[in-house]
Amino acid sequence: MISQTTPDPILEARLKGNLTRFVYFRLFYNARFYYPIFTILFLDYGLTLEQFAILNLVWALTIVLAEVPSGALADIIGRKRLLVTAAVLMVVEMLLLVLVPMGASPLLFSVFLLNRICSGLSEAAASGADEALAYDSLKAMGRESEWSGLLERTTTTVSVGFFVTMISGALLYDAALVNGVLGWVVSDLTLSTETIVRLPVIFTLCNACIVLGIALGFREPPTTVAVTQEPGLTLWRRLLSPFRQILNAARWTLGHRFVLLVILAALALDSVARQFVVLASEYYRIIDIPVAWFGFIGAAMSLLGILNAKLSRYMVSSQAPVNNFLWLSAALLVGLVGITLVLPLFGVVFAVAAFSILGMVSYQSSYYINKEVDSAHRATVLSFRGLALNLGLGLASLFYTGLIATLKATDTSGLAGDALRETVFTRALPAFPIYFLVLFVLLMALGRRYWRA
Repeated sequence: MISQTTPDPILEARLKGNLTRFVYFRLFYNARFYYPIFTILFLDYGLTLEQFAILNLVWALTIVLAEVPSGALADIIGRKRLLVTAAVLMVVEMLLLVLVPMGASPLLFSVFLLNRICSGLSEAAASGADEALAYDSLKAMGRESEWSGLLERTTTTVSVGFFVTMISGALLYDAALVNGVLGWVVSDLTLSTETIVRLPVIFTLCNACIVLGIALGFREPPTTVAVTQEPGLTLWRRLLSPFRQILNAARWTLGHRFVLLVILAALALDSVARQFVVLASEYYRIIDIPVAWFGFIGAAMSLLGILNAKLSRYMVSSQAPVNNFLWLSAALLVGLVGITLVLPLFGVVFAVAAFSILGMVSYQSSYYINKEVDSAHRATVLSFRGLALNLGLGLASLFYTGLIATLKATDTSGLAGDALRETVFTRALPAFPIYFLVLFVLLMALGRRYWRA
């Protein structure tokens, strides 16, 4: 087990460094300049809305398949190695989009498919490993009680990073603004439309390189020797060790119903909210918000993350978990019903709920799970949460893709192109609150059955 105190000042300094690196790893890993124009970016590269939905499904399924094995590997071979792998994959992911030729073609879809696979593998490798390394660093210093404070500080820092990248990302996508500034600095200097489309990706590639440097600086907390490093272990047992780790962690999770219900509650809330957030830029365009405003809206949403972190810290310390779930469910449902009204400009108010829910679910589920799980299974159990969230998103994406295809096939308006896309998008919005209500009812029924048992 991990020691509870660290008398070695050098070791303690390294463990404290892990806490700082954890904050900045999260900051630069999540600060992606293309987020405010995510959907539009894919479409402007030359993809269709259906291809976009398929790519998101592939991304989610990649994480589903890699999430738990990567968590088990993190518990066995070390969390740092998984974080370095995540950073390398992020660099590759961004390079693909920087280099791929634009315009609808089989090559474009193939490269974006590879991009989504790399992104999914990167997310899976990072998910759980960074939290486990940070929490075990606190535990090694006997400071586990500071976990909620570290989560709040991390959320606040990431929110500030989002604020900057959301504004700058949208501004970088405004061709008139970029070329106007360049022309003012250097006479007659302009960038092509294709180059401007790539600018948010290029800046994110720079962030990916920073993430790689941070990951290389992590230090593993003192733990027992990993099973794969035990002397005399046969090759067969080394190969089987990740699967044994997964099985042991699965037994532990199923035997701790509270942790299982936390994971399922996170799935219900996160999957619906995230599916809407993925499509948020298209929603903004539907409600007549200029593209140049997208970044400012995203920035405002990110600043709400600071308030959400403080609110989440209060909720986990003063409210029962089931009450927190009910409050979050009510807030999300109000937002989902509101977006179906498609109110010009003012409809953005209802989008706040979906963005807020994502941060609060991440904070509260992390707090509850880390508080309950032991160090030997920490990254694996956290990967179960990541698996559940991305499986939920994958199912929501599959449902949404099928719904869009059905609405297009049955459309009798005679519209085509952008007009048809906007009409179909608007008609699909009522599915969001209905889908969440189904998940909510199923979870409440399962929860009652578990507690009675």
